[in-house]
Amino acid sequence: MTEHRDLFDPLAIGNDPFPAFASRRKAGGSAWGRPPYPELNGALYVFSHKLVSEALKHPLLLQAPPGAYQQVRQKITSSDALGLLTRSMLLSDPPRHLQLRRPLSGQMTGSASHGMIADLRRDALALARAAATGRRFDAIRELAIPFSVGVLANILGIDIEDPSRVADLAQRMADALDIRTAQVSEDANEACRELSEWVNHILQTGRISSGGLVARMLSEAELGKWERDDVVANVVFLLFAGQATVVDTFGNALLALSAFREQLELLESQTVSWQAAAEELLRYCAPVHYAGARIAAEGLQFAGQFIEAGQAVVPVLASANRDEAVFLAGDSLDLRSRVPSTLTFGTGLHICLGQHVARLELAALLEALFTAAKGWRLDLEACVRRPSVLLFGLKSAPMSARSDP
Repeated sequence: MTEHRDLFDPLAIGNDPFPAFASRRKAGGSAWGRPPYPELNGALYVFSHKLVSEALKHPLLLQAPPGAYQQVRQKITSSDALGLLTRSMLLSDPPRHLQLRRPLSGQMTGSASHGMIADLRRDALALARAAATGRRFDAIRELAIPFSVGVLANILGIDIEDPSRVADLAQRMADALDIRTAQVSEDANEACRELSEWVNHILQTGRISSGGLVARMLSEAELGKWERDDVVANVVFLLFAGQATVVDTFGNALLALSAFREQLELLESQTVSWQAAAEELLRYCAPVHYAGARIAAEGLQFAGQFIEAGQAVVPVLASANRDEAVFLAGDSLDLRSRVPSTLTFGTGLHICLGQHVARLELAALLEALFTAAKGWRLDLEACVRRPSVLLFGLKSAPMSARSDP
């Protein structure tokens, strides 16, 4: 790798990375930096909305291109967690990616998701009312997690009897995807094994709804288009991806609204719609800061730099969402802004499969919280942030009634 000065280091910018992101956007929108995992030979981070969009759509920037990179891929996927996820649509390239995604996409369209609105609002409100019966409750543990896991159970068509356990395993396993300087932790691998065993048990017991995604996956396996391991891998992937976006955005939103009190008042007075608020909060509170590294299939020019075959381009989604060239609010929160489509869900072939449902889930959570627990406040000193660079969110968000000290 060519030596570069002023390397960007995502591990060194702390819990408030946005000033560093803004500085890089102003300096041209790209910077060489520490690879997101040590097996890679160099990485170019891109920060502007334009460059992030181009990187996510570039035909030569892939998850695992053929050639020399395959040796690196074998090292990376020697862990249980990443080895499993390579079978999912998340870490697959065309045509394999489309083979996995296409059978499921018909059930995740905007129109199909729209039919879930009434149930989402009802379930979120019931959880919020139950949580707000005391003087304090945790908006993550008692509201966001059980709600999002319940939605996943319905979409997948399976029973999830212990939402907290499944959510915990999924979050621990997601650490395998985090930016790191060493091998994947044994904790992430152990969580992967436990979650895989649980999914296999679900598949063996046959407690599967005929209208859910799992039934559709099994149908593909019966037709010989998928293997059994593909089913397990994609169920596991959806279990963490399907809750992380909603839960982390919701936690970040509570923090943001505490900082922008005039925006909080707009919600409490219902001056803005829940859907409009959800869109702006998805922009400002992006839960995934860095998209998965895209690997150059061959040497190419990108963002004014030469990328060698096997080197990575890392799109910084959270920075693109704050780009003033596209979003007037930039690093401020404006629930009235009517933002255009953000890059929170990515773009191109790997755009989030569940983006339409996630938008509705966040709107339902906001409505439930600010109607059933109106006037409650986030206990800022008691909040606990997730120990992750890639996944930006809260592990705990204690709420207290306004009359409490």
